Amino acid sequence: MRFYQKIDGGVHVSAREYDVAADAALSEGQVVRLSEGRVMPALAGQSTAVLGVAAESHSGSADALNPRANGTKVLVMDDPAAVYCCAAPQITAVGGSETTLVFAEGRSFSADDFNGGFVRLLRKGAGSTNGDAVGTLRAVSDFAVTPGESGTLTLERGGAPNAGDVYALFPPVGFAKGNLNDGRDGIVLTASSNLALRVVGRDETSNSICVMAKKHVFAVEA
Repeated sequence: MRFYQKIDGGVHVSAREYDVAADAALSEGQVVRLSEGRVMPALAGQSTAVLGVAAESHSGSADALNPRANGTKVLVMDDPAAVYCCAAPQITAVGGSETTLVFAEGRSFSADDFNGGFVRLLRKGAGSTNGDAVGTLRAVSDFAVTPGESGTLTLERGGAPNAGDVYALFPPVGFAKGNLNDGRDGIVLTASSNLALRVVGRDETSNSICVMAKKHVFAVEA
């Protein structure tokens, strides 16, 4: 994740040093937490308070060019008011109509979770007859679930999604579900954990979502 701004519009953020195990592996831009007073990568389904986002990488291995790589301190952007951007989660259609999009990743979520969001067509599957142009943005008015099978987004009228079409999904402001990806620097929809992060906006030009801490070490838990 990259720093975007503070929730009050400020564009500067500081980073402070925290203790870290010498052999801990951290990447710049990774969401981090505290465990027994030391910085660790966030869990995939991190639901408890986060510390912030790593401001530098810490490989945990000796590096002749970077003595901090296996040191005992690491810099973290720890402001509870910081807003970060990451790629919008992607979904793959399994079908749909001129007003619906069906996707398997939706099976783990609850009805109405994506109401008020948007989808953008990123690329079409082989042989797709979807009438929308790549880049088309469509509003989501409703979301329904077939448990264990799929989820269905109700969209403003447009081209019918075909199986294999890939979309960026911009969840609505306040959305706080999903999982962190393997790198812990983005959100994916492989599960519906109650994350310690919430969506606070989107950047359509870069197909990104903006998030901030919902539960933070230095803030009241929401």
